[in-house]
Amino acid sequence: MKRKVLAVLLATSLLAAGLMGCSAKDNGDTQKADTQGGGATEDNAGDEAGDKEQDEESQGDTGNDELVEIVWQWPSTGNTGTGFQAVEDALNAMMEKDIGVHVTLYPVTFSNMANQTAMDVSAGEQVDLVLSVGTGVGSLVSNGFIEPLDDIIEEHGAAILEKCDVGIAGGYYNGQLYGIPNAYILGQSYGFMARKDLLDKYNIEVDENKLYTWDEYEEIFATVKAGEGDGFFCMIPDATSEAPLHRCAFEYDRLGGTIGSGVLMLNESFEDLTVKNMFETEAYADYAKRMYDWAQKGYISKDASTNTESPQVMIAGGNYLGMFYWTTPGAAEDVSVQTGTEMVSLHCIAPYTPTDEFNNILWSVPITSVNPAKAVEALNYIYEHNEAAWLLQFGIEGETYEIIEEADEGKVFRYLSSDITALPYYQDYGVYGDRLAWPVAEGKAVDSNARLREFSESIPESRRSPAMGYCFNYENVATEYSAVAAVIAQYVPSINCGVIDPDKNLQEFRDALKAAGIDKVIEENQRQMDEWAANR
Repeated sequence: MKRKVLAVLLATSLLAAGLMGCSAKDNGDTQKADTQGGGATEDNAGDEAGDKEQDEESQGDTGNDELVEIVWQWPSTGNTGTGFQAVEDALNAMMEKDIGVHVTLYPVTFSNMANQTAMDVSAGEQVDLVLSVGTGVGSLVSNGFIEPLDDIIEEHGAAILEKCDVGIAGGYYNGQLYGIPNAYILGQSYGFMARKDLLDKYNIEVDENKLYTWDEYEEIFATVKAGEGDGFFCMIPDATSEAPLHRCAFEYDRLGGTIGSGVLMLNESFEDLTVKNMFETEAYADYAKRMYDWAQKGYISKDASTNTESPQVMIAGGNYLGMFYWTTPGAAEDVSVQTGTEMVSLHCIAPYTPTDEFNNILWSVPITSVNPAKAVEALNYIYEHNEAAWLLQFGIEGETYEIIEEADEGKVFRYLSSDITALPYYQDYGVYGDRLAWPVAEGKAVDSNARLREFSESIPESRRSPAMGYCFNYENVATEYSAVAAVIAQYVPSINCGVIDPDKNLQEFRDALKAAGIDKVIEENQRQMDEWAANR
């Protein structure tokens, strides 16, 4: 079934184009909505039987015995707000009538979601929709916590499949569909985000249709550095990230794992399925040498590897030219707002689609769901009905936000308080439905999402990873996988920030990776890749 769904999506997109701890469930890290009305509560002192009885009473209150109760995780900052119950009620007013589902939103502190899912499923608690962010579904599958969705998605997920397009590939694991991503753009472009005032000051013209080389960036850095002096720096490295230059160094696909578990070097080929050790490649060596050279020339601060402030804050401070970042439409406007100064994009990587783009936000159905088909149907509802997705993301219009501009291309909204955490309802995480159908925040152009949709549709199929739908399972090499991650954490900050001379130390890093077992991990990844390719 998986192959059929993915093949249909790939073909369709081509025509259209023409991202465990232990504690009790009521430990204060989670809050369950008060389904009797009167707002949300963070006091879960009642026992599990009481919770279940309350849920049953709530379902009975609808007056329709055929309604299916769906318990849906809701990522929380720790405070649901006074308007939480009103949002749940408004959602149920739609879903009860349209699909026969009554939803109980189940707030879980964002940082504790993985643990809470494990505890609830292990205890046999009903939970019908759970969220994983940034981790993929591997752990949930390995522990047997979630259901495969291949058959269900075809019958109950038409809007999901239509809106997610080939992005649905991010939810596959071991050849089966386990996770459902947001509908969003199908790739990113990358480059350098620079302060426009400084480029203007030194008469540096920006060609937005050009792909800049590192040598061309260096010429700009040299000019600005010479004019601004010793206390000024040109770029801000990400000290802790495995991704070279925020993915701006070259194209690759990390295959649902980490860089240390092997990648496809898409800069070499968008057709080759050979899993490689990025750290052994010439491209990575060139990157490491460039960072060291830029540090020696003063383009990178000497304390970059220990810095804890965000790049946006540092740019706002006035002592930096910019940062390597994604240069997708709207990114420069966003960073301009964040830094308080106008930023412009100098592209270096054309838009492309790695399969790991879609592993970031994934909804799944636990094995303790009372009705997996209805759970998927409930999730499908917010992809099909934008008003339901907006309700969950932004709250009730007129109570938490207002629309301040409306056009054929989209809508612009404004929160009704400068302190959005004080609003009756506040959802801090972008997790619901078709993101390209959302209204955009005040300060952005009304056609921002329309431009993103056009950008997404323009990414050619030739710049998609050939491994769309593959996801590495590291269970068989878990010890080596962890050991490799530890070595990377030890060396990468120094390489990213140009602290060490790669002519002297890069081989030491490579040798440490080999000693940790990286070859075994990559061999296992390649074995799984070959098996996947043979059966797709």
